[in-house]
Amino acid sequence: MKKIILTAGIAAGFWAQAQTQRFIYDVVYKKDASSEVLTKENFHLDVYPDRSEYYQRDFFIADSLISNNIQFPKDVKLNTSTIVAHKKGEELYDEYDLLETTILKLQTKDTQNWKLTNESKKVKDLTLQKATTHYGGRDWTAWFTKEIPFQEGPYKFHGLPGLIVELYDDKNDYKFDLVKSVKLDKPASNMFIKMSKEMSVSTTWEKYRSTKLAYYESPINFLRNGREGDQFFLNDGTKVNPANRREINDRMKQTIKRFNNPIDLDRKINYQ
Repeated sequence: MKKIILTAGIAAGFWAQAQTQRFIYDVVYKKDASSEVLTKENFHLDVYPDRSEYYQRDFFIADSLISNNIQFPKDVKLNTSTIVAHKKGEELYDEYDLLETTILKLQTKDTQNWKLTNESKKVKDLTLQKATTHYGGRDWTAWFTKEIPFQEGPYKFHGLPGLIVELYDDKNDYKFDLVKSVKLDKPASNMFIKMSKEMSVSTTWEKYRSTKLAYYESPINFLRNGREGDQFFLNDGTKVNPANRREINDRMKQTIKRFNNPIDLDRKINYQ
């Protein structure tokens, strides 16, 4: 595991004073379960006194850039990402799935039945304890620390008597490592997350699934809906016109079908 930028010796006073805490995780995962190729991204877990939000670091970068009038880099991915939010102490999670300009809000009830073990280890100044659970069609191993008194973790994992520092599944498809902790003097405000929530459309699982299947069947037609003219741009800057529409559509379909390895295998959508 990578070095955690944190000193446990001051933890008790530090956490007691913190109004909002940001935990940054390295997430290494397989987009394609049949491949050994790994993708690495950073995700933020912002813990407020009354709620938490988990999102891709690109949202933070984009907000910082626009606040300073700096142009976006091409590799910033906002419109194919997911935001997860929930209120403190609740098992209901709001998941915002961004499909370019369409944002689906799916509320799910998520809990883990953790089995605590007596196994522990020391990582830098933190003492970690091991716990296991079965969730979303996978067996998970978590290492948490009571020295950071938040019953939170990456994605929808929660309920342990301390922050989750390491987390991985039995298939070696996902691994989460806490790499940094930042105290925020005031609540974070991100215009892209705020806008995504405001633009979202609440949906049931059945409607969510049918919308994702419709998107897969014809991504270009799905995105063209309501747009005028024969050409338009995807949010990554790709120009779509009658000459390349079929090629881009087929490429998008292949990507959706290939990169279909969600954390929740129980909610995997089978694209034919």
